[in-house]
Amino acid sequence: MRQRSYLFLFIVVALGVLSAFLYTIRPYKYGLDVKGGVRFTYQMDLSQLKPDQKASMSTIRNQVQTILVNRATGSFGVAEPTVVPKGEDQFIIELPGFTDIEAARSIIGTSARIELYDAANVDTQRFNFRAYKVADENKNPLNPSVSFIRKSDNKVIEPGTPEYKQMIEGWTLILAGDDLKSAEAQSSGSGYQPLMHFSIAGSDKMSTWSRKHQTDREMIAAVLDGKVLSIAGLVENTILSDNAVIQGTFETAYVTKLVELLNAGALPVDLKELSSEQVDPTIGAQALDKIVTAGVISFGVIALFLIGYYAFPGFVALIALLLYVLFTLTTLKLVGATFSLAAIAGFILSVGMAVDANILVFERFKEEIKLGKSLATSVELGFRRALPAIFDSNACTILTSLVLAYFGTGPVKGFATSLIIGVLISLFTAVTVTRSLLMFAIGAGFGNNAKLYALERNWLGKKFEERASSDPLPVVQKSTKWFVISLITIVVGIPFMFMGGLKGNVEFRGGYAAQFTATGQTVNPSELVSKLEQGGIRGANVKFGGEGTARFAEITAPADGALKDLSEKDAIAKITEIAGFKAADIKGSSSVGPAIQAETIRNAIMGVLISSALIIVYLAMRFGFGLGGFASGLRFGISAIGALAHDVLVVLGVTAAVGFFFNWEISALFITSMLTVIGFSVHDTIVIFDRIRENLHRPIKGEDFSHLLNRSISQSYARSINTSMTVIVTLLVLLVAGTTTPELKLFCATMLAGIVSGTYSSIYNASPILFLWDRAIGKKNGEEATLLGLANEEAKKHSVIVTQASASPAAAGQVTGASGRTYGQVRRRANSQVKSAQQELDDL
Repeated sequence: MRQRSYLFLFIVVALGVLSAFLYTIRPYKYGLDVKGGVRFTYQMDLSQLKPDQKASMSTIRNQVQTILVNRATGSFGVAEPTVVPKGEDQFIIELPGFTDIEAARSIIGTSARIELYDAANVDTQRFNFRAYKVADENKNPLNPSVSFIRKSDNKVIEPGTPEYKQMIEGWTLILAGDDLKSAEAQSSGSGYQPLMHFSIAGSDKMSTWSRKHQTDREMIAAVLDGKVLSIAGLVENTILSDNAVIQGTFETAYVTKLVELLNAGALPVDLKELSSEQVDPTIGAQALDKIVTAGVISFGVIALFLIGYYAFPGFVALIALLLYVLFTLTTLKLVGATFSLAAIAGFILSVGMAVDANILVFERFKEEIKLGKSLATSVELGFRRALPAIFDSNACTILTSLVLAYFGTGPVKGFATSLIIGVLISLFTAVTVTRSLLMFAIGAGFGNNAKLYALERNWLGKKFEERASSDPLPVVQKSTKWFVISLITIVVGIPFMFMGGLKGNVEFRGGYAAQFTATGQTVNPSELVSKLEQGGIRGANVKFGGEGTARFAEITAPADGALKDLSEKDAIAKITEIAGFKAADIKGSSSVGPAIQAETIRNAIMGVLISSALIIVYLAMRFGFGLGGFASGLRFGISAIGALAHDVLVVLGVTAAVGFFFNWEISALFITSMLTVIGFSVHDTIVIFDRIRENLHRPIKGEDFSHLLNRSISQSYARSINTSMTVIVTLLVLLVAGTTTPELKLFCATMLAGIVSGTYSSIYNASPILFLWDRAIGKKNGEEATLLGLANEEAKKHSVIVTQASASPAAAGQVTGASGRTYGQVRRRANSQVKSAQQELDDL
């Protein structure tokens, strides 16, 4: 025993040392909301693809992703740009630390497909009767373009207008981006010009065209993304072949970027911008400090609770929790996870949730030792009998997190990733590390004093547990009372839903959002909304966040009214002007088109439905085992979802209330909180359902199902409260001291409401729903179809197995093998069969 304990200790220490080393070799990768930067969502225009190209979409998508990565890496000086495919035709590009959204857009969004045209409808020295003439060339060296004049009325035709596009469509294409081999910056006077080298096919096309027009002085135009960069007449008697220069006056920086783009390759398909976001780093820096401080405070509170309530086992759990933090942070670093504010909040939340497994184990451990078992045996039984509830509850959290990771992007995906990794590691630390340390302490001799385990310390559920068998809590008998309380908590929030409390942010309703520095501002949200309405921007919402020098105002507005048909740049400028801010006050902005808006709403609905369905199926499979199969297990799964429906409605009501009073808006993080509530609400329900399952296999003689349910609830009451309490404390600290943005505050508030509601519904709703359903089935199909009837039938089957194994000739020692086996060997093997059958029944 002692030797094995030292081996456990050695393994734990070795893992800790290795993790500490790996932790130091890679820095944190912070998200845009911490570091600042820009984020785009682009969609490929598949209408340009030929049928054979559409048949090989994966190749096209990989090609586009490679080019975008090359652009992001080579053009912005960003250490770790992110280009992530989304669905079949979208890409999310993140550039941490880069805040010039227009510069990023001009490079990321360009096709880089340079095209050379014969400008057949533009005046030349020889042909001056054509419809258009050059108006102004290279007026902006950083963003060069050429405007034209329609000669019939001298109207200037600017880039981006329909006529400008129509004019170019009337030209003759000489060669396109596929005909370009490479590009370089060529010295020209005091600056540089782009020099293009053509492929063999491109050289032939250029040579053929220039020979045909060598005496015409025909205009040759260089066009990029529908914008003419340069136009010049072909010098008389000149034959172009394998290269050409884009003439004009350009800034060196522009030429360098253009050459990098051309060499990175032309996109095989145009990209359409669906959404964009610019984040200022000053807000994120303050938010990071506050959320880390909140994490430290919540960890300290949890540490005090563990030691104060569980004494020596709590101290061991604290060591395991410290290792959990180390292991999780190291793993997140190694897998390249992005530490957004949401991901950090998810990690802090996972620390609170990681304590749950220890609480379940310690409560079962105390239960076993009170029955007179030794410390070592109690530890083993405590871990073994708590494991089903730990496994099932964490599996449901992982299922909802996987749904989040699939449907979410950016911060949502980061939250889901950190939560999944955290849950998996918490399983390891709680079940393996805590157990190993406790077994070491017992095996080494200094953990053998029962006084170290605070066996009588039960602040919340002592009286319930003491009378669990004889006089349990009458939860089932008073189910009407609990259902009425649940109904009241739902009804309170309903009026706010119809009073405009459920406010969707820019992700849900489309449009624009802008953040402005608001240091020293005394204006209130309603005054700003009134100013915006007077300026023609209706439906806007204003909220404030941050503190001190990092205080900011956030304005969201639909793409309607005064903002209709405006570009993002012009829309943000309009909002800034009407709200009374200056351009220098802008700290960030974002825009969401209708495609992303519809996708966000669809993903929110699908996420809730799929998570619920997965939980029902999982619980039906797990709880149906040994109790009549999948159909019987559905009673547990759907009862859990029935209680969960209460929690979802409570969360919606709370969200509507805070939205009404504080103007907080629903965002993708709100859906994150909803799905996390789904996982955690079921987590608490499983703790009780697992005890019901266990008691169904060990019923008290003459006990009916309502008494069994009440007994199970009474036995699990304290652990249900304790497991929720650590998460509730964590969320309270985050809400009060760890969040500066309204988005994160709403996330914590809805999570808090959901977990408080989930704790209530798991105790007072889930089991009564299960009872009512089971009673209805019993009335229809007979008592043998009830869960208690199925459990009794299963117990009879296992009793037969045990009896047969005990009565076998081998068990009686009546068989002696010719191979030389002795009576003792046969007897031991038979006893093993009996124990196996009994153990099998015991563990169901």
